[in-house]
This record gives sequence, structure tokens and C-alpha cells, in this order.
Amino acid sequence: MAVPGLADRTRQRLLAVLADDWPEPGTLTGRLREIRELDGVPAFGAAMHLLAGLELSDRIAEKLLADIVAHRGALSGKLDRDPGLRVAAVDFLCNIEPRMTNPVIIEQSRLEETERSAVTDPLTGLYNRRFFRSTFDREVRRGRRYGVMLSLIMLDLDGFKHVNDEYGHLFGDLVLRRVAKLVRRAIRESDTASRYGGEEFAIILPETDRLGSYAVAERIRCRVESAFARRPTGGRPVTMTVSGGIAAYPEDGIDLTEILLRADEALYRAKALGKNRISLHYSERRASVRYPARESARVELVSGAGSGAVPAIAINLSRGGALVTTSTPYRPSEKLVVHVTAGGSEGAGRSWMVQGKVVRVGTDPRESSGDRGGFDVGIAFDQPLPKACLRSQTYPAASVRGAASGGAW
Repeated sequence: MAVPGLADRTRQRLLAVLADDWPEPGTLTGRLREIRELDGVPAFGAAMHLLAGLELSDRIAEKLLADIVAHRGALSGKLDRDPGLRVAAVDFLCNIEPRMTNPVIIEQSRLEETERSAVTDPLTGLYNRRFFRSTFDREVRRGRRYGVMLSLIMLDLDGFKHVNDEYGHLFGDLVLRRVAKLVRRAIRESDTASRYGGEEFAIILPETDRLGSYAVAERIRCRVESAFARRPTGGRPVTMTVSGGIAAYPEDGIDLTEILLRADEALYRAKALGKNRISLHYSERRASVRYPARESARVELVSGAGSGAVPAIAINLSRGGALVTTSTPYRPSEKLVVHVTAGGSEGAGRSWMVQGKVVRVGTDPRESSGDRGGFDVGIAFDQPLPKACLRSQTYPAASVRGAASGGAW
């Protein structure tokens, strides 16, 4: 039973509320008011449409639902058992305040199945493009209201057209279903994975920054590459990889059109760099590409305030800046001297010093642990980091896979 004009995500939330046939009265009304406020929809009117097929204004529906909840309590006292919300609704609407003449009982599972078929892609079982767009719009509204981040991953299968041409579209469908299953297993319950079109997938990650979304995208990329390399698909040993682009709200845009464009640009960059890699849009705005630091690189930070050297763990380095983790919560714009000492076999014994200032301080909820200190500190250098330091203290091969723009040493 579809509710006219109601966004798919909102309808799914209402179904989740009504799926509980024995809700606490305050919980039921509280959740409906939250949906009404957050999504800007007549949540009580929509709930009564789903529950009993009635077309009512939100004000009347809210009062009617309160009467039904009260009637449920009265029935519980008379029957010495709780009849549940649906039975109370049918009795009230047929006998107390007649609004239904021929009530039809629809099982919740059948209702959910009907609703689900309208928002899912029949081939992969992921959400469809229409559901993706309505969900993204809602998450952006939530981000504006509560000041939280939102990331978007766009994934595209590498060489899928060749697979279709070589083995046929039925085999291509097997590949798409297998990739969709790997995507579903790699994300959280709160994330939304959709088949955006053809061999392209879109994943919405609420309350997730770029680094967190990169970790998710890279996990999917590795699992796809590994799964197809280990086991044949439909009896055929076919190779399959994915490329991905990432953009975030609000840094890369404030609406779906902007963020989609930024994520597509990053995806195209990943394809241009050789495929089977993930590209972050924000790296394209930097003059220097960042490269993962070697574990042997030793970093110390010296503040202009005259404090002693503070050890840090280098996450990545570039000619123009660095991302490090340290136990000290430096202030934005604070001046620092970064001292990098080579360890291991790559330039062991050499050291480099460069001045800079703090441009970002934060924590990464997906990656933070006791081993890594507590604060991720972004530093912009006043002068370029020497190329010799960058060559010996980073992984250049890995950097090409993770960066959104190319560049030579």
C-alpha cells in the first residue's frame, strides 16, 4: 500500500515504526513526531494511511491515533492481555468511531514486501536509484540540522563491458549480483548501498568523513579483487575489479548534484590512473599529492611555544604538508617544526626539518585506537619537503592507488 507523495526512505522509516505491534505509547508518538520534524512530512497522516488506508489530515490523524492507543489500553484491561495496535485499530475504527466498513487485514511482512519491491533493484537486491536520491536528500537535511558529515562513494566495475561482450548479459548479471553481495557485507546497517545504473553503485555513509569512507571503499575494492581471483563466477574464472570516487558533504558540495559531480570526477580520475583504485576528491584540490608514510619513518614535532619535542606517527606526507597522529591536541594555526628521521633500510640515519603550521586537528572514529595516540593533526609546510625525504619515507606505489591526482617525483 503506497502512500502518495511520500519519499521512499520516509515510508521505510514509518514501516519500521509500525512493525512493532506492541509499542510504548510515548515511543510511538515520539518517533512519528521526529519523522514529521526531520523529513517535513505529515507523519501521522501517513502512518494512518499505512495502518488503515485512511486519508486524513495530520492533525486529525494524530488525535485519532491517540484515541486508538487509549482504546488499546482499555481493551488490555478488559481482556487481561494486550491485543496490540492493529487489533485495537480495527476494533476502534469499526465499532467505536466507524471509519472502516470492510476492513482487510494485511500482514506486516506482505506490506513490507510490497514497499520493498518499489525501492529495490530487482537484479542485485540493493536499493534503486530513486531510493538513493531520496535518502541522500534526507541525509543532507540531517547534516544541515545537526552539523554532521556525510560521504558518498561511487563505484564502477572495471572492464564490465568486455565481460558482457565475451560471455553474454546473463553472465554479466551474475557478476553484478556477486559484487552487490560483497558491497552489502562491507558496509554498516546505517549505510545505504544502491545500484545507481548499469555497473555503477552508490553508497551513502552518514556521519563519516573522507578518511573513513576511503577505508570502506578500499575494503570493498580489495574484497572484489580477491573474491573473483579466488573463485570462479558461474563456472568461469573471470577477473573483476572496481574503481571508486569519494566526495563529502559539506566540503565538496551542499546538495546532491554538486556532490555527485565531485564523486564522479574522482571516479574518472581513478579510471584514468589505471583502474582498480579509490580516489578522494579533496586530493585534487591540493598542489601536492599525499603518499602513505613508511612505518619506519620517525617524526617529532616542536612547537614555537618552546615546548620539547613531541613524538608523532606519520600517516601520510607530501611536498606541501603532512598528516600525523599524536597525543598532543595542537591548536589550529600553531607554528611547528617537523623533524623527520629515516629508519629501516630506506635512507637510514638521514633526517630532515621543515617548518609549518597546523591546519586541522581532529580524531578519526573509524581508525582511532590506543596505539595511535589520540589526535590527527594536519600540517601545511612553509617550504616544500625535500624530495629525498619523500622518496625514502613514503610508499610511492601505494600513493598512486590512494591519491586522486597523479604526479611525478
